Amino acid sequence: MNRRSASKVPSKPTRLFTQKDEIDLLNSLLNSAGNPISGGDFSKAQISDKIRRLKQKYHKQARSKSSIKTPHDRKAYELARKIWGPKKTRIPSPPPLDDAKKEGSESRINWSNFPFLMKQVSRAFSGSNEVYKQGLEGLGEDVLKGFDEKWMELENEEAALEDRRAQLFHNQLKSIVEASGINL
Repeated sequence: MNRRSASKVPSKPTRLFTQKDEIDLLNSLLNSAGNPISGGDFSKAQISDKIRRLKQKYHKQARSKSSIKTPHDRKAYELARKIWGPKKTRIPSPPPLDDAKKEGSESRINWSNFPFLMKQVSRAFSGSNEVYKQGLEGLGEDVLKGFDEKWMELENEEAALEDRRAQLFHNQLKSIVEASGINL
């Protein structure tokens, strides 16, 4: 008999953040001074990565409520919605252009040259954004390039701010752990 060796199935990585840690992290983000995360001293990268993954999970759950299966998922979703939920001041989508207006208008602008600007246009107008694009075309490529650069700068500033938040949160947790006298 020729015995085949059983192939090893890679095991799941051990969970760094407990469910309580996730809820505490979301509460801390929401309140800027929430409950401490117990059970570990997390690195800035670990906290930042966890926040990113919680945000992705929230957006997935917001699209498909069927992925909310446990009481923990429900609680995490509700907290995340308070943090990353829909804005109350959304700009309404413009009405679609009628066919007569569409025929005579072919874009002279290569919109892929303005990725940051177009990302914001897509966020503001969930449906048709042709009317807005027509308005932008009238501004000219130099002005569009300026707007695109400003959106890029703002996105970079937001990333830096998120990093600062993660650093502050890490320092806060570290101070709490040190003050509590817990040896980890």
